[in-house]
Amino acid sequence: MHDLNENAGIQSIDYTAQVLELFCKNQSRLSLKEVALQLNESPAKMFRYLVSLTRIGLLHKTENNEYEVGSLALDLSFRALNALDPVEEACKTAKAINYETGFGTAVSIWGSLGPTVIKTFDPSRSVYSQIRVGSVMTLVNSSIGNTFAKYIPEHLLKQALDQDSIRSSGQKLSQKEKQDFLQRIKAQREEPLTVMIDRPSRGLSSISIPVFSISEEVQFVITIFHVSDLLLEQQEKIQDYLSAKILELSKSIGAN
Repeated sequence: MHDLNENAGIQSIDYTAQVLELFCKNQSRLSLKEVALQLNESPAKMFRYLVSLTRIGLLHKTENNEYEVGSLALDLSFRALNALDPVEEACKTAKAINYETGFGTAVSIWGSLGPTVIKTFDPSRSVYSQIRVGSVMTLVNSSIGNTFAKYIPEHLLKQALDQDSIRSSGQKLSQKEKQDFLQRIKAQREEPLTVMIDRPSRGLSSISIPVFSISEEVQFVITIFHVSDLLLEQQEKIQDYLSAKILELSKSIGAN
């Protein structure tokens, strides 16, 4: 079998990929002029590419002479999505983050009892953590729980708060405490990253970020955790890194 290398291949097909990427980045239809402008090419040159892509079904030309994703492109994308296991992809990302940073990582889903850890990777330096496989995390006192709380439906969140005392490091909340929590979470919904310092365990801090499904519902929460002084010392750098890794994951499972 021949090895693939950057010098092999057909240049025109490589360029075609740039054309198709425009339709991945833009949610609307594009005119010939818009495609040419975004690729800094002449309309005459781009027209030939668009004709060929339309002919084979990767693009479709509308009655208004605009272009959109075609039937072949849709078939290919559906096949790619069907071949994906989102849980496996999330765990691969968490493992890579763990390897590249040395920090502990965890993948959590929303289970029948609330935020549930399904996979962990231990930090390079041994630390005591309540973030373990099978742990059902508190909504109030963990970055994992806070992150889910931002994005699950409000009626589900209210029901879950009534049971927070049964979760790891959870507590029984008064009516006022529930209302205060709901207001705080609502105000933080535009901030995807959640930082929790010295909670749920003293001396342990964590940063969590959501991963959304193709239907724009929270599907996973991925968490970095370590002893507080080490994590907080690199907090800004870690937050930027984590955001970039989750963006890559979101694209790979079809949720741009």
